[in-house]
Amino acid sequence: MDLEHIKHSYIDRLFTAFQISNRHIQQDLTTSLKEMNLTGPQFYILYLLSTSEGTKSTELADKLDVKPSAITVMIDRLLKNNFVLRERDEKDRRIVKLELTSEGREVFERGKAKRREIFSKYLAYLDEEDVDQLVTIYEKLAAAVENNTEE
Repeated sequence: MDLEHIKHSYIDRLFTAFQISNRHIQQDLTTSLKEMNLTGPQFYILYLLSTSEGTKSTELADKLDVKPSAITVMIDRLLKNNFVLRERDEKDRRIVKLELTSEGREVFERGKAKRREIFSKYLAYLDEEDVDQLVTIYEKLAAAVENNTEE
């Protein structure tokens, strides 16, 4: 067998396995988040705000690779649900920063717990060594992708 054929074979196998497992995991996550009145992108916004309080909408738009107008719609829904609040910068009143409310932090923590539960359910099909290898490989791939996109 030539190397090119092997590569295509692995790519096809990886794609199929990824699509099947990802579809089930995403369905479970979407259902769980919906019960918390969240979408996947909104949950990710809560994650970003949990790691750096006082983030501007434009910074979130950059991190999510969307237009600021799209972020505004998501933020408005999070505001309506009392998950985030807008704060004007004391030094420059034109700057509006976003922060998690206690309710937002609580729903984010519940979402994280549910995410752990869902992933644990699916990873339980593998033995510990396989899980370790899977995580290690994904970390290597993520680091390589991250390093190449920053250049």
